Amino acid sequence: MEEKKEPPQFPAFPFEPYQIQIDFMRALYAALNSGGVAMLESPTGTGKTLSLICSALQWVVDRRQRSPNSDQISKSNDDLASNDEPDWMRDFVVEKKVLGKTKKKKKGSRSVKFTGVCRDLLGEEDGGEKEIRDGTELSEEREFLVGEYESEDEGMGIGGLKRRGGVALSSSSDGEDADSVDEEEEVKDFKVYFCSRTHSQLSQFFKELRRTVFASELNVVCLGSRKNLCINEDVLKLGNSTRINERCLELQKNKKQDTSKTKALSDGRRIRRTKASSGCPMLRKQRLQKEFRREMSRNGALDIEDLAQLGRKIGTCPYYGSRSMVSAADLVILPYQSLLLKSARESLGLNLKNCVIIIDEAHNLADALTSMYDSKITLSQLEEVDNLLELYLERFKNLLGAGNRRYIQTLMVLTRAFVRVLRGEEHESRLNPCRESSREMCSFDFSLSINDFLFSLDIDNINLVKLKHYMKESNIIHKVTGYGVKLFNSQRVSVDDGEKSGFGSLLSGFQTLSNILYSLTNNDGDGRMIVSRRKPTCSGQQEEGYLKYVMLAGEKIFSEVLLPVL
Repeated sequence: MEEKKEPPQFPAFPFEPYQIQIDFMRALYAALNSGGVAMLESPTGTGKTLSLICSALQWVVDRRQRSPNSDQISKSNDDLASNDEPDWMRDFVVEKKVLGKTKKKKKGSRSVKFTGVCRDLLGEEDGGEKEIRDGTELSEEREFLVGEYESEDEGMGIGGLKRRGGVALSSSSDGEDADSVDEEEEVKDFKVYFCSRTHSQLSQFFKELRRTVFASELNVVCLGSRKNLCINEDVLKLGNSTRINERCLELQKNKKQDTSKTKALSDGRRIRRTKASSGCPMLRKQRLQKEFRREMSRNGALDIEDLAQLGRKIGTCPYYGSRSMVSAADLVILPYQSLLLKSARESLGLNLKNCVIIIDEAHNLADALTSMYDSKITLSQLEEVDNLLELYLERFKNLLGAGNRRYIQTLMVLTRAFVRVLRGEEHESRLNPCRESSREMCSFDFSLSINDFLFSLDIDNINLVKLKHYMKESNIIHKVTGYGVKLFNSQRVSVDDGEKSGFGSLLSGFQTLSNILYSLTNNDGDGRMIVSRRKPTCSGQQEEGYLKYVMLAGEKIFSEVLLPVL
């Protein structure tokens, strides 16, 4: 009993701590032992960051020393707890698990076979028919074709089906996925996530971390934005974060053909398979990515500047190199956006279950949450999106499946409904925010609840949840915008001229439309939709209209982060 009551020790603290620091570290240590949520504060200048590091990471070390196989122990405890169940019930559970694994294996083998069949069919039958009609044009455009999609399959995951559309069939396994086959890495389910709002605060955290032994004893990974970690000068010169993100994704989408191999089949036919590498020169050599990861492990804790410098030295992308190390990390340091945005968590592969999350400067959390989920789209962006969707559907309508055609048409209906609202063409009976006021200006700017705004659109027959799921799973945004790039290039418009003409904002327009759509599936009280129509200015010109969603309550968003941890 006396040993259990002995207060925790913090030998990693670089000097003799003051009593206020000891109290803070013990309070955090006790909170981690008990689980749940703890809110801690300490006066400015009392070494709060260093106290956080020494307490939280010491707790991690002590926890692993006490129960190195805690996951296996918890699983065995669950098995023991179920011993009171009848034998037939336990046998059924085991049998069900075995069947589930068998089905997964069969499904995987079927998907591999299906992918090969599709590659053969698209490479010969469809390709031959199309080459007669369009020459090489179809083979160039096939990468923009959306894979087969049926709404009945939404809950199953459609990764194997959505690759049916073309070049991505053979290119994905030769690029980023190559390391997952050749290189096995340790996966640590339990880790500590430390997030702060600004880059300078993260740098300060690293400065304090290096004063302790944890910087060299634990695996530390820092995640930053593309703007801070990109080393491709052609991309960096774009300046704006949004344009850098768009260009990075576009480079990965546009695979560059390297080599092709011809394989002879048993029936005498021959199949040509082309290997492809990333369009970004910093991601073409997987050997350099492996070297980058080895150097990260050898050098210990590296902040954003160190990662960028290491990437330049080796000649490979530090952004994706650091992302690939998250699974093996003990401590992950990241900005607010990477933790709080659901899309960012999914993209980074962050598993928050049973982990520790430390949010620095948490008094900024509410404002950060609401500002991250605000979204705005202008009338010109909506018109561009609608125009390109129409061109895309017209070009590929004979190749798209029924499910894709239906969802693209639904997306066009929704986009045009937004345009009608901004132009003031909706029915007066459905939208009249000025019915209790005679002020003329209120017809230009007004706000509505989510339900009232949806009612004004007259889209009662559209399932927004399914449409949102389709946009996420089908990759329709990049398919359509990629086709738009080809159209502009075919008209001999340079990239710079295209961006000056407004095309550079097309991808962000699609993404904002997706964000607006996501916002409209929130609870009615979570936010408001602001409608701002075109109105004259003092200079005689018209101010462009826009739709803007403003998040008012972040409880739902934060609960998605909190619940897996508890």
